[in-house]
Amino acid sequence: MLVPRAGVYTIDPIHSFVGFSAQHLVVGRVRGRFEWVAGTITIGDDPTESSVEVTIDTARVNTLFPARDDDLRSARFLDVATYPAMTYRSTGIVERPRGEWLLVGELTLRGVTTPVPLSVRFEGSIADSSGLPRTSFHATGSLTRSQFGVVAELIQEAGSMLIGDDINLDLEVEAVQHS
Repeated sequence: MLVPRAGVYTIDPIHSFVGFSAQHLVVGRVRGRFEWVAGTITIGDDPTESSVEVTIDTARVNTLFPARDDDLRSARFLDVATYPAMTYRSTGIVERPRGEWLLVGELTLRGVTTPVPLSVRFEGSIADSSGLPRTSFHATGSLTRSQFGVVAELIQEAGSMLIGDDINLDLEVEAVQHS
């Protein structure tokens, strides 16, 4: 089975992971995650009619370095005082070979909405301990932070890149169907 059964699924924030990474000083990568995600996944009888709506709490960013996390929350980056959440809303889905799907959608971050496609793989479904259908997806994608007005420290005075403009996304999402 390449898709779960049709219905509306609620994202389980405790068992979902929204991770990111960015180039740091040309030679390494900084990794982090957003610790709270909520939303719904609607699987259609025809999988190409499925949809996703997600909200991510930007204040709950965690890179395991508190000073960097505070900087990411500041107006220089995520500006969580003004924009406490980012949202993702799908606009379409396309079947790909080998059980993968292209989720076409729009990410709104800092009040700017930009297309961000995600490559999605269905990981499986099972009845959980309460007998409810639980399903899992893995998604990857990337965004260019300058498209959202996040341009802090793209280039150091010496001309080298301090923090990359491209952000890689890695999502592990579990969702539960309640009825």
